[in-house]
Amino acid sequence: MINSACLIVSKPLGVEASALGIRTAWACHESGFETKLLYAEEGVWCLTNTPGYHTSMLKDLISEDGEVFVTREDLEKRGLTEDDLFEGVTVIDAEEVAALCEDCDTVNYF
Repeated sequence: MINSACLIVSKPLGVEASALGIRTAWACHESGFETKLLYAEEGVWCLTNTPGYHTSMLKDLISEDGEVFVTREDLEKRGLTEDDLFEGVTVIDAEEVAALCEDCDTVNYF
């Protein structure tokens, strides 16, 4: 099986790249690929339970056993905590990102 990671660093509003990352991860997941969706930098704002397209897609992905991760350091830099995120998001340390990506056959950056 091919493993894929999608790394999203774009903010949710006004930037199509973040939505494209979610749609790519969703398509891979639905096609049977083991897919990890990782949020860093400004992408962490996509996980704050703000009503809209991003949140809806992400909650659907998580409900279908999709894996969604976020870096703790990027949350903290923006004054966010785990309590600000919706359920199902796994918080990891930045030092774990390389290992997560190394376990994947492809890494996509949005």
